[in-house]
Amino acid sequence: MKKIDRKILNVVESIEKWIIIILLFSLLLVVIYTAIVFLGMLFSGILDGIEHSFSQDNNIMKHLHQVFGGFLSVLIGIELLHTIKMYLKEDVVHVEIVLLVALIGVSRHVIDLDIAHMKALTLFGISSLIIVLAGGYYLIKKVMRTDKNAANQLEKRAENLKE
Repeated sequence: MKKIDRKILNVVESIEKWIIIILLFSLLLVVIYTAIVFLGMLFSGILDGIEHSFSQDNNIMKHLHQVFGGFLSVLIGIELLHTIKMYLKEDVVHVEIVLLVALIGVSRHVIDLDIAHMKALTLFGISSLIIVLAGGYYLIKKVMRTDKNAANQLEKRAENLKE
């Protein structure tokens, strides 16, 4: 490879790294803001619930849906932060984290759905998506454990051969 080509690639990699760092800090600000809004919503709902606990119009399920949706939004942001950090450290996107974020995102969407007014085919599609994402996550984790166990066994065999 020519010297100029290496310099160009180095410049592109440097710019790419700076873009990722800017995205990381931007996402961090979004996660902090989301967490603050979520905590405000949670505590205002608790205080509101105590205040109106004896009224007929107390709709606790609506508030619980908002709380769980807010919690999952914060969790998605944290997992995305983790994905970007791992990419900066290892320059590799970890598929299991991406699947986990997708699974959390679909779960958050399911919490917000009005199931009573949905078509059966839509429910089947969403449930299939959840099963596929969970199955993919399980298989990737299983392979990672198997690979780790195999690597440990190879190390032990190598140590035994040295003795």
